[in-house]
Amino acid sequence: MSDNIKVSPTPIQRNSADVAMELLNIHLQNVHFQATDIGGIYAQYFALAKTLEYKSPSDLKEFIPEEIAAKLVKYNR
Repeated sequence: MSDNIKVSPTPIQRNSADVAMELLNIHLQNVHFQATDIGGIYAQYFALAKTLEYKSPSDLKEFIPEEIAAKLVKYNR
Protein backbone atom coordinates (compact mmCIF):
# COMPACT_ATOMS: atom_id res chain seq x y z
CA MET A 1 0.00 0.00 0.00
CA SER A 2 1.25 3.47 -0.83
CA ASP A 3 2.07 5.96 1.93
CA ASN A 4 1.85 8.87 -0.52
CA ILE A 5 -1.88 9.39 -0.22
CA LYS A 6 -2.66 13.07 -0.56
CA VAL A 7 -5.92 14.26 0.94
CA SER A 8 -7.04 17.83 0.58
CA PRO A 9 -10.10 19.27 2.26
CA THR A 10 -13.23 19.41 0.18
CA PRO A 11 -14.70 22.91 0.05
CA ILE A 12 -18.10 23.29 1.64
CA GLN A 13 -20.74 23.88 -0.99
CA ARG A 14 -24.07 25.37 0.02
CA ASN A 15 -27.27 25.32 -1.96
CA SER A 16 -30.06 27.90 -1.78
CA ALA A 17 -31.83 26.03 1.02
CA ASP A 18 -28.66 26.03 3.14
CA VAL A 19 -28.12 29.75 2.58
CA ALA A 20 -31.75 30.49 3.43
CA MET A 21 -31.45 28.49 6.66
CA GLU A 22 -28.28 30.33 7.66
CA LEU A 23 -29.91 33.70 6.97
CA LEU A 24 -33.00 32.63 8.91
CA ASN A 25 -30.85 31.67 11.89
CA ILE A 26 -29.13 35.07 11.84
CA HIS A 27 -32.50 36.78 11.52
CA LEU A 28 -33.99 34.87 14.45
CA GLN A 29 -31.01 35.74 16.67
CA ASN A 30 -31.34 39.46 15.98
CA VAL A 31 -35.03 40.22 15.44
CA HIS A 32 -38.09 39.66 17.63
CA PHE A 33 -40.47 37.35 15.78
CA GLN A 34 -43.65 35.34 16.10
CA ALA A 35 -43.36 31.57 15.67
CA THR A 36 -45.99 31.75 12.94
CA ASP A 37 -43.72 34.05 10.90
CA ILE A 38 -40.80 31.62 10.55
CA GLY A 39 -42.11 29.92 7.39
CA GLY A 40 -42.63 33.23 5.61
CA ILE A 41 -39.24 34.57 6.66
CA TYR A 42 -37.56 31.39 5.41
CA ALA A 43 -39.47 31.60 2.11
CA GLN A 44 -38.26 35.17 1.58
CA TYR A 45 -34.64 34.23 2.26
CA PHE A 46 -34.93 31.17 0.01
CA ALA A 47 -36.34 33.28 -2.83
CA LEU A 48 -33.51 35.77 -2.37
CA ALA A 49 -30.84 33.04 -2.36
CA LYS A 50 -32.37 31.34 -5.41
CA THR A 51 -32.50 34.63 -7.33
CA LEU A 52 -28.91 35.54 -6.47
CA GLU A 53 -27.73 32.07 -7.46
CA TYR A 54 -28.17 33.04 -11.11
CA LYS A 55 -26.62 36.52 -10.89
CA SER A 56 -23.02 37.29 -11.73
CA PRO A 57 -20.91 39.22 -9.20
CA SER A 58 -20.74 42.18 -11.58
CA ASP A 59 -24.56 42.41 -11.53
CA LEU A 60 -24.47 42.80 -7.75
CA LYS A 61 -21.81 45.49 -7.41
CA GLU A 62 -24.39 48.28 -7.37
CA PHE A 63 -25.89 46.88 -4.15
CA ILE A 64 -22.67 47.16 -2.12
CA PRO A 65 -22.79 50.16 0.23
CA GLU A 66 -20.22 52.88 -0.59
CA GLU A 67 -18.23 52.48 2.64
CA ILE A 68 -17.79 48.74 2.04
CA ALA A 69 -17.00 49.20 -1.66
CA ALA A 70 -14.26 51.70 -0.77
CA LYS A 71 -12.67 49.16 1.57
CA LEU A 72 -12.85 46.43 -1.09
CA VAL A 73 -11.12 48.64 -3.65
CA LYS A 74 -8.42 49.50 -1.10
CA TYR A 75 -7.74 45.80 -0.38
CA ASN A 76 -7.69 44.78 -4.06
CA ARG A 77 -4.88 47.18 -4.95
